[in-house]
Amino acid sequence: MAMQDSCIIQHFGNLADLTAAEVELLQSLELNPRTYPAGEIIRSSGARADVFFTLNGGWAYAARNLSDGERQVLDLFLPGQIMGLRELGYDDSLSDFVALTEIRACPFPKTRLTEVFDQAPRLADLFMLTLAREQSMLVERIVNIGRRPADRRLAHFVVEMKLRAAPDDPDFELPMNQEVIGDTLGLSSVHVSRTFKSLEALGLVLRQGNRIQVGDFQALVDYAEFNPTYLQRQVAWVRQAAAEGV
Repeated sequence: MAMQDSCIIQHFGNLADLTAAEVELLQSLELNPRTYPAGEIIRSSGARADVFFTLNGGWAYAARNLSDGERQVLDLFLPGQIMGLRELGYDDSLSDFVALTEIRACPFPKTRLTEVFDQAPRLADLFMLTLAREQSMLVERIVNIGRRPADRRLAHFVVEMKLRAAPDDPDFELPMNQEVIGDTLGLSSVHVSRTFKSLEALGLVLRQGNRIQVGDFQALVDYAEFNPTYLQRQVAWVRQAAAEGV
């Protein structure tokens, strides 16, 4: 796979300037890609968690299903992200991983991470930063669900997904139906529909199918009271590449 086609190399390259050795090791995480159709469960809660998955294309999510049929979406994964990082310390999966769209994902044995980190210690820093960033997104989602009213909750979610999926475009594709959005935000699908209409009436967004158009992005940011710090990419804490190129 060419470097310019590698989502994970682009993702980690946002955190630090990668050396040739680091690029080669990251490429080893993207061998043996598999295609999963939309809706397929990639790994079920309780299944053996001996691999994680690098996401090469498409969107996926992690969710917990309750005995009463309710579901909480915990994470949304975009190309370049790693599914299963939060479960590195567990033998069994804590949640379901589901393909939101058709995806390409590469399973990578967790046991091989020691080899990767031994050969390129700085990649351990980048994995830790990636895990911390995903934890920050989960914390922000908890605050969103627990304390923001529905209109600002949805506005905040739209801002986050735009910044993650298409930061430089006025509109973006959000391949999630109302049920999945509702399960992400703790709202019913009917409430999601009403809240989108409320934001449209304010001139903040226009939703056409899976396409979200944002007229005045700063106005939407202000309305959502959105602080982008938790999505920060460049950070000061990354060790410099070793002199030998690792």
